[in-house]
Amino acid sequence: MSDLVRNILRLMVFMIVQVYVLNKIPFLHQFIVPYLYFLFILWLPFSVSRIGLLVIGFLTGLVLDYFMMSPGMHAAACVLIAYARPFIINLLIPKDTDEFNYREPSPKALGWAPYTVYAFVLTL
Repeated sequence: MSDLVRNILRLMVFMIVQVYVLNKIPFLHQFIVPYLYFLFILWLPFSVSRIGLLVIGFLTGLVLDYFMMSPGMHAAACVLIAYARPFIINLLIPKDTDEFNYREPSPKALGWAPYTVYAFVLTL
């Protein structure tokens, strides 16, 4: 399966789960709503350009704002995550390694400790 098809399917699954499952949880809905959609931006391949990340983040957030009837909150959050992602990755991946040949951020690609820092910083 190509990266494009896998990422489109991943986005669709995250959107469907977010809109139709996580937003409908009645006992949590008054106090907290779990958000998973931003994982799509975190798991995008390293080869996506910075402008591409910002556009994808904005469109992802805009679609969620439409479904959740929020005025730009998710679009702003997704753009912030997409903007900060390359800087965090550059801090966590050593520049002098030649054996780094992974396509997307994962615990296998970054190692558990850097991946945990990456996910924690971008989800705060």
